[in-house]
Amino acid sequence: MCKTMSDDASDVPATLAGDREAFARLYERHAPVILSLCRRCGSPAEADDALQEVFLRAFGRLHHLAEPGGFRTWLYSIARRVCSERRRSSRRRTRHEIEATMRHTELDPPSPNPAAQAEQAEQLDRLTAALDHLPEDERLAIHLYYLDPDPPAAAAAALGLSRSGFYKLLHRARQRLAKQLREARTS
Repeated sequence: MCKTMSDDASDVPATLAGDREAFARLYERHAPVILSLCRRCGSPAEADDALQEVFLRAFGRLHHLAEPGGFRTWLYSIARRVCSERRRSSRRRTRHEIEATMRHTELDPPSPNPAAQAEQAEQLDRLTAALDHLPEDERLAIHLYYLDPDPPAAAAAALGLSRSGFYKLLHRARQRLAKQLREARTS
């Protein structure tokens, strides 16, 4: 069993027994990857809010977790659900706000930004869009690779992949991401 899973397996029961520091360790261990997954929810502030919601839900439902060593996988599924709910809610809210704005005011043109900021924002938007078009397992593989201290173990827990299976998936994800970014630049 990998170190993170064994740490989770001991910290989950400790949290259920009332040890607040154990839940803090779970948070510290998993928050970077969860925050990365939550970045798809929108702005950095919205991602932070989603991160907090994920851990609040996890804390409230921790007694339902059958296998403490499966905390990471369970947490990732909560994060995907929270982000999905928030994206749907955001789309509805945006649609209603636009309709209300169109009815009551004229839209002001956006103020110009410095060229460097605009280019950086455009690159980030292209990367985010390309990541959003990856299949869920490939997107998770990229997030795990860059954010988890032990990506192969995290992939084993979250996706059921061997070490070589993780690196094959990561290779496919990087190739697909690079292709999408090239296509975005030419269009």
